[in-house]
Amino acid sequence: MIPEFSFEFPTVIEFGNGVSKNIMNAVNKEGAKKVLIVTDPNLREIGMTKAIEEILAENGIEFVVYSDIQQNPLFSQVDAAGNLARDEGCEMVIAIGGGGPMDAGKGAGVIATNGGSIQDYMYMRGDDMKIPENKFLPTVCIPTTSGTGSEVSDCIVITDSNANKDLMLTVDIAPDYAFVDPELTFGVPRHITQNTGLDVLGHAIEAIVANLESQIADLFGYEAIRMVFKYLPAAVEGDKTAREYMSLASMYAGIAESKNGCVIPHAVSCPLSVHHKVAHGLGVGLAQVANIEFIKDEVPEKFEAIMEHLGVEYEPGKAADKLIEMIHQLFHDIGVDERVDIGPVTEEMIKSFAVDASRQIDIEGSPRQPVELSDLEDVFRKILVM
Repeated sequence: MIPEFSFEFPTVIEFGNGVSKNIMNAVNKEGAKKVLIVTDPNLREIGMTKAIEEILAENGIEFVVYSDIQQNPLFSQVDAAGNLARDEGCEMVIAIGGGGPMDAGKGAGVIATNGGSIQDYMYMRGDDMKIPENKFLPTVCIPTTSGTGSEVSDCIVITDSNANKDLMLTVDIAPDYAFVDPELTFGVPRHITQNTGLDVLGHAIEAIVANLESQIADLFGYEAIRMVFKYLPAAVEGDKTAREYMSLASMYAGIAESKNGCVIPHAVSCPLSVHHKVAHGLGVGLAQVANIEFIKDEVPEKFEAIMEHLGVEYEPGKAADKLIEMIHQLFHDIGVDERVDIGPVTEEMIKSFAVDASRQIDIEGSPRQPVELSDLEDVFRKILVM
C-alpha cells in the first residue's frame, strides 16, 4: 500500500551553465528596485559576487551587501542582515554561496518583514516559538557549491545563542527562485567538493529511509544517489561535466531531504561542526554507515529499493550491506578517511556530543525508535579517531 503524501514546491528553478546571468528574470518579476546581497567574506574577496553586482548596476537596481557570514551562520548575523535589508528598504534578498549564506539570506528575508530575532521562530524554542505574521521578502539563491541543497529547501539551519544548531522549517522559507549554475562550482577546491558531495549522498539516503514519506521526493533521492556514486570521484578530480551532474544531484537531494527530512547523521554532524569545525557534509558522510547499520533491519525494503534504482545486484536480504560496501568504496575513491581526528576525545566528550545530537529534530525522523543516547554515543565512537 502506498502511504498518503503531499508535495508542495514553490521554488522556480533555472539550471544550467551561465544561468546566474539571468538574475534579472527574478528581479523584474518581483518588481524589486533595491536588493540585499548576502554572501560570505571569502566569496566577496575572490569576486564571486561581482558579476551579479554588475548586472544589477547595469539595470539600475540598487543593492547593499552583507558578507559577514561564517560557515555555520550565527543568529546574530542573520538578524543583522535582516535588519540591514529593512533599514535600507530592500525588496528582495539574493543569497550567493554555500549553505551558510543561503540559509542566512533566507533567514534575513524573515527578519526584514517580521522583526525580532531569527531565534524567535526556530524549533528549539518549543512552546515559545513564534509564528511569523508577515510575508517574507522574496529570496533568490545562487549556490556556489554542490552539497547543501539550500537553494530548494524549505528550512534553514542557524547556530543559536547556546551554540546549538537550530532550524526553522516552513514551506514559506523556501527560496522563490534558484539559479543553479554549475559553472560557479568549477573552481571549488578538492576538499570542499569531497565534503559537499558526501552531504548530497547523506541528504538522499536519509530522505529515503526517514519516517516522512513522499513518493515524489523519493524519486529525487534515488537519482541523487545514483549520480553521486557515478560522478563524485571525477568531480573531486575537477572534471567539469561531473561537476555539472553534482550540481544537479545536490539540487535533487535538497528537494528530497526538504520534503522527507533527515535522520541521525545530520544530528550527529551538528555538535562536530559547531564545536570542532568539522565540515558539515563530512560529518554527515562519516555517519552514513553507522546509521545504516542501526536501521537496516527496520526498513530493509527501502535499501532494496535503493539498490534496484541503482541497478546493482545484491544477495537476498543484503541490500543494506551492499550499500555500505559501496559507501566504503566511495570514500576510498574520493580519498577521504572514514574517521575524523578532532584531537583527544574523552568519554565525557562523547556523552556531551550525544546529548547535543539528541536535541535535533532529525532524531525524530529515524525509522528505528527510540534512539537512545547510547546509540548516538556508539555512532560518535565509530566516526571519531579515539
